[in-house]
Amino acid sequence: MGQKVNPIGLRVGINRDWDSRWYARKATYREWVLEDARVRRFLRGRFAGDASKRQRRAASRDAGISRIEIERAPNLLKLTLHTARPGIIIGRGGRGVEDIRAEVEQIVKSKVHINVQEVRQPELDAQLVAENIAGQIERRIAFKRAVRQTVQRSMRMGAQGVRVLCSGRLGGGDMSRKYGDRDGKIPLHTLRADLDYGFTEAHTQYGNIGIKVWLYRGDILPERREPEPKREQAPAAAEKPRRGWRRVSVARKDEAAAPADETAAEAQVAAETPQASSAAESEEPQNDVDAIEGQVPETA
Repeated sequence: MGQKVNPIGLRVGINRDWDSRWYARKATYREWVLEDARVRRFLRGRFAGDASKRQRRAASRDAGISRIEIERAPNLLKLTLHTARPGIIIGRGGRGVEDIRAEVEQIVKSKVHINVQEVRQPELDAQLVAENIAGQIERRIAFKRAVRQTVQRSMRMGAQGVRVLCSGRLGGGDMSRKYGDRDGKIPLHTLRADLDYGFTEAHTQYGNIGIKVWLYRGDILPERREPEPKREQAPAAAEKPRRGWRRVSVARKDEAAAPADETAAEAQVAAETPQASSAAESEEPQNDVDAIEGQVPETA
């Protein structure tokens, strides 16, 4: 499948989002799709005014528009322009954006909000790389030299793989042919691969030359979740007694401890009793005679 379909369409919903993000019912779906196509066609050819088709496309390359994202809300159209040269689109004091917004509102018949985002590294964007090669071919630079230098520049900027394929009347030949160059790896079947794809045409006096670029920027892996810390288990002594032998053993232990406590109490009482009896005997008279003598009064 990776050899037969568009690499971007194959990865939509996996590691890449849709360029048009909105939902419509059956009655309005067709109209909105056509509006998106007209808006994108207008924005790419906006910067050359009423010039010819070839000049409009060249002007779009000068602006460096990579892709256009469209979002829809009730009575509102949001545009996000990804460009390598935002100054050309914004203009002095933001006049360029205001003019674009007024013209797009006439196409879609609703309010328009425009956001311009800069592409920090144009060498890692497949569409901008293809447009760069097309611009060199239109300026009559040798196509082999343009392709090779562009591939090497992208690899130096951090790409892990680049593939370029040019087809048409290369060099003004009578027969059309293909020429390709590549460096690194291009995993077309790997869905987690961050593989970008771009296509454009170079307009020459001998005809159009199609240029395709595949650019591999690495893998996009899912975020790893850190394992949750284990909860500290309470000590076994603090647990409530369960049903069964544990409760019985506790009861038996209490019963066995009770007689030992009683025996200790009796021994203590017995130890104290003889002392009390001896003290009492010492206070009492030794015999009955002494007691009688003590009670009889003395006679003269």
